[in-house]
Amino acid sequence: MAGERSRVRTPEGHRRESSTEAHLQRAVAELEVAEPTAPRKLRLTRPRRPEAGTATFAAVDAVEAGETQAVTATVGRRRWAAPLIALVVALALLAVVVGVSLRDPGAQARTDRAAASQARTSIEQLLSYNYKTIDAQAAQVEGLLTGSFKGEFSAAMAKDIKPLAVQNQTVVQAKVSDLGVMSSSDRTVKVLAFVNQARVGTDQKEPVVDQNRVIATLTKVGDRWLISKLEAF
Repeated sequence: MAGERSRVRTPEGHRRESSTEAHLQRAVAELEVAEPTAPRKLRLTRPRRPEAGTATFAAVDAVEAGETQAVTATVGRRRWAAPLIALVVALALLAVVVGVSLRDPGAQARTDRAAASQARTSIEQLLSYNYKTIDAQAAQVEGLLTGSFKGEFSAAMAKDIKPLAVQNQTVVQAKVSDLGVMSSSDRTVKVLAFVNQARVGTDQKEPVVDQNRVIATLTKVGDRWLISKLEAF
């Protein structure tokens, strides 16, 4: 057409465009045909773990070692203490045996006989009285007593025994029928006595005999055995 510019492609240009398109198509085809490449995995390097049981066994071994040392120390102390205890016990027994051996076996028997003899005399005087001579008898009996019992006897004599004895003109005669040592030591002896008391007075028509049992405790004061306690049994 007139006035229009016509675009005429040369064969060379046509070949260049055709070649470019062909390369592009081949590249696309290769991308479509080629298998997709799998994504690369990262390899993480982990710290090396200790062999199974190594740390645990080491800890157990340490604990067992400590326990073994503790047990060994305890056993050692026990082995050391046992002979010491046995030695102490043996020495204590030896001391007792030596003490008994050195003690005069007849000394305590002599002590018992002396205390028992004095107890018989003192009990008979203590439990006997006559309304006519009661003051003199009371003073004599006080010399056979010791400790708080001496004051108790004096109070009872003045308050109870003497008034009734004078009022009823009472005469009492005590006699120890039997006596035995219950316990004894170097300074104290306890005896059981069976006592018969014959009593007469204006308050009764015939003499009366009272049978009593008393426990007397004697304490050695100086070289004398004095009554420190008297109780009915």
